[in-house]
Amino acid sequence: MTVSYQEYPPHTHKRGGCKVDWINFKTKELAEEGSKAARINSWIKWDQGFDFGYQDPGKITEEDDGTFTVCIP
Repeated sequence: MTVSYQEYPPHTHKRGGCKVDWINFKTKELAEEGSKAARINSWIKWDQGFDFGYQDPGKITEEDDGTFTVCIP
């Protein structure tokens, strides 16, 4: 079975990091969709030999301004 990379829903901005990136969403529903895509994409990358250090692709963090940030591979 072949698994394909998933697209992320529309987000407000993206912040780059060393082993992962973070994308910000206006709603929790969009963040949950983004989290699901991030989990699938991280499994694919993990199978290719990538590691994410101490980061957790798919983790959702609620920000002080009411938006939601998702860690992506």
